Amino acid sequence: MFPSMCGPDDPVPSFLPGVFPLPSDDGSSGLSDTDRALIRALQADGRQSFVALSKAIGVPERTIRRRVNQLLADQVIQITAVTDPAVLGYRVAALVGLHLDGGRNVRAVIASVTRVAAVDYAVITTGRYDALVEVLCRDTSELLSVVHESLAPLPGVRGVEIFPYVQLHYQEPEWDAAQEKARNGVRDVRGSLDATDRKIVAELTGDGRLAFSVIGDRLGMSESQVRKRVTRLLAERIIRITAIANPRSLGFENQVWVAIRCTPGHSVADLAETLTRIPSITYVAACAGRFDIFAEAVCRSTQDMARLVDGEIRTLTGVTHTELMLCLDLYYRAVQPPLEPE
Repeated sequence: MFPSMCGPDDPVPSFLPGVFPLPSDDGSSGLSDTDRALIRALQADGRQSFVALSKAIGVPERTIRRRVNQLLADQVIQITAVTDPAVLGYRVAALVGLHLDGGRNVRAVIASVTRVAAVDYAVITTGRYDALVEVLCRDTSELLSVVHESLAPLPGVRGVEIFPYVQLHYQEPEWDAAQEKARNGVRDVRGSLDATDRKIVAELTGDGRLAFSVIGDRLGMSESQVRKRVTRLLAERIIRITAIANPRSLGFENQVWVAIRCTPGHSVADLAETLTRIPSITYVAACAGRFDIFAEAVCRSTQDMARLVDGEIRTLTGVTHTELMLCLDLYYRAVQPPLEPE
């Protein structure tokens, strides 16, 4: 991302997919209290104006403009539209566990993984898998192609295990809201997008603060038409516009994936829905394969993570087995609608 002095009514260059920088060992990560307040505010509403941010945080507007643009330029945040991938036209999604060749640089291997177009998310992990990768596809044929022709043959990838999603139950990109379940997250989306909506969302995916007038010019629409459509999509919670950030930038020490097997005879869907209501959990997907559910959690400390797993997940009725995979490094790419959605 290139720096610019722009607001939600000014064009900003699109984000270039990459790695969210991890903080330094002392946890400071070079961010000021103002930076952290800005990230939190933009996670709640990525299109807040600089004037509104200035009033809320108590810092001059000029400073707000400079810091927001620096956070974008440094790739500490990406402001994007978030929705259920199925709404965009990705009918098949999966989490893929990667086993890597121990003789290669892990970050270099994962960097090549993230260049695969279908990959929107990857984490380097501890535990059974060296990395977890989410892929989004239009159908099962495309999924097989992505995994076996694009991921498995990559230098450094020793083996793959696919967990196709049966249902995405929950995703909450705002880390503070996930702690208290202050919002409902993006879940069980019933709305739909027509061709024009998809084009608008594609623009907002690249830059969630892009001016409606710019979107209108690009798509041959009036600013008011764009505004009306975006307002409806937001009101119906079909999309959210939020700042995506590495959890550690806001002081969350641990990000973890919990792989869960469900007790035979117990409803996987019911267990998944129960998990969505537990504080700290940010993502829940029921899947096929060795595990029935994958849940992501963001915790403030190792103690919070232990409490979550031992006290709230492993004790749930229906949980028969869990495996933890601590996240060591995070990669993220905003999800664009398919070029030719069916």
